[in-house]
Amino acid sequence: MTRLTVFYDARCGLCCAVSDWLGRQPQLVPLDCRPKPDGVDDLVVVADTGETWAGDSAWLMVLWALAKYRSWAYRLSSPALLPTARRVFAELSAYRGTLSCSLGLEPHSAGAADGRA
Repeated sequence: MTRLTVFYDARCGLCCAVSDWLGRQPQLVPLDCRPKPDGVDDLVVVADTGETWAGDSAWLMVLWALAKYRSWAYRLSSPALLPTARRVFAELSAYRGTLSCSLGLEPHSAGAADGRA
């Protein structure tokens, strides 16, 4: 695996802010952030080898790809912390619209609609 593609909701301000943040992080495995196709609800990560992760597994793969957060990916995927991590990821996903509004985060402009994020 040499590259990961992260599919996120370009209509969500929080998702766009996280996508922008990911682009500024030192990456052990390069991340390409792309708006997700219609009909995809969860965060999805696809490796250049064809492997695919969705939901909480996708969140962990994103952390795993980042130089400063790989150790967190290992910690959060441990049997002791995985249930809590899953709850946190689910809550973030469920309330991302509310969080976006509360934090004043706007989605990407015209580029989000045509696949340029």
